[in-house]
Amino acid sequence: MSHTNFLSDFADLEPFAADAGRHPRTVRRWMNKPDGLPYTRIGNRVLIHVPTAREWLMKRMRKPAPRRRRQASAATAEIGAA
Repeated sequence: MSHTNFLSDFADLEPFAADAGRHPRTVRRWMNKPDGLPYTRIGNRVLIHVPTAREWLMKRMRKPAPRRRRQASAATAEIGAA
């Protein structure tokens, strides 16, 4: 019988935070938001499913707003006309 670690896709809170470059308190804040980072507990261990965390982060990716063209003010238009 082959034994595989079914928790291999999970990371503990502290190593996950270190890999994300964030403090564990920040990750806990993410977890406590209404639409927060999904996690599970086994005993006292907080485990984060890494593929699900990637999806959660990707859903929050923001696309930069296009630059708005600046309209010339009336004062600038008068200077250019003179």
